[in-house]
Amino acid sequence: MRSGPVLRLLQQPAVKVLLTAGLVYLLIFEYCSLRFWRDPHSAFFDIRDVFKWKYSLAREQQALNLTSTYNVPFDSALDAVKGRDRPLMCAALATVRRDNADYFEASIGSLLSDLDARERRALHLSILFANTDPTQHPSWGQKWVERLSDSVSSYNVSDAELAHLRELEEKRDYYEKGVYDYVYLLNTCLETGAPYIFILEDDVILADGWMIKTLNGLTELSQGQADRSTAWLYLRLFFTETSLSWQSTDYWYRNMPLAFFLVMVFGLTLLLAVRRRLPASRRWLDNWTLAAVCFIIIPTFTALVYMVGKYSLCPLKGVIEMNIFGCCTQGLVYPREQVPDLIAFLQDRKAGQTDSLIEEYASNSHLTRYAYAPQQIQHVGLKSSRGNLGINTQSTWAFWFEENDPQELKAEHEKLLAAHETSWMLD
Repeated sequence: MRSGPVLRLLQQPAVKVLLTAGLVYLLIFEYCSLRFWRDPHSAFFDIRDVFKWKYSLAREQQALNLTSTYNVPFDSALDAVKGRDRPLMCAALATVRRDNADYFEASIGSLLSDLDARERRALHLSILFANTDPTQHPSWGQKWVERLSDSVSSYNVSDAELAHLRELEEKRDYYEKGVYDYVYLLNTCLETGAPYIFILEDDVILADGWMIKTLNGLTELSQGQADRSTAWLYLRLFFTETSLSWQSTDYWYRNMPLAFFLVMVFGLTLLLAVRRRLPASRRWLDNWTLAAVCFIIIPTFTALVYMVGKYSLCPLKGVIEMNIFGCCTQGLVYPREQVPDLIAFLQDRKAGQTDSLIEEYASNSHLTRYAYAPQQIQHVGLKSSRGNLGINTQSTWAFWFEENDPQELKAEHEKLLAAHETSWMLD
């Protein structure tokens, strides 16, 4: 009995290879859909759940457990560790009352939660309640604020300045008041004498181990200063993958046709060599099979590599130069010596988008900007306190931050604290 044409076709080596490759492709495609759906520039990006808190939710719970512990009415059993007189780092933030959600308590709690006593003593925490009437803020006067911070204040300014700030507040002039508050925080930290000044926002979640990793990054920058042609302005602890897509500056993206051509030629050359050296393989590697592999299978799998997305293929690690793709002021750490000139620039400009002004200053002064990867901060304030559009706040999101594992970060934190090369910073 003769086999039908379909059966004969299925018996051809080229068809068998295509079917096998198709099955493998589908399996890999499904894996990529499950693995890379958080990358905003991946073909597998799925926006439906990407803004849901995962690690941030666990970290928020740790943060609120800490603040609630120090909010009980009795003082005798509470002895929170505070920053020493000459801290390594001053962390400062301004907080305002929000009409919708309030992230301030979780921000402070995650900043301090799980800090080693040595880390906490190396940190000076300063909080500015930036409503001209601080009693409007739900956390004003809370016991946990005073117990956990090193300094808490409202504006310590003249009556004329306070009246002007009240006017800006009433007019909702966030451009001038935002710059004023940022300068106020920088000046506050300068007074502590800390060599590093960390300005963060009040709607963030910080990862476990953020401080020791930041100090390691700062040490790397400081020790390598002699090897760099330019000084640096800041180390950012937050960045978003939104800007980290394939660029024309990426060689293999700019020359994508060449990449496809080279892998196809390499595949053809390899298969021809196999067929020549192993005569038994000719039964399977006929011309149709070679054509199927080199002109269908290899290009299809190569395209899949590009579809995964640049950041997923090459995630950033450690201290990375980021002069053009850094965004926003969720968490920037400055070396003390750069702060006075930055203050003078901001005071001269007086108003504007604070992050844009900082970037302008850095470019004008030829200062390099760095980021620490992976991100140590998540921007959870997707409802802006400044009336910003939702599409803008959603783009200010650390997409892979939510994949952090609490137990892994905790173990990593403990390992870094125990490392000999980091002990000198904290002892």
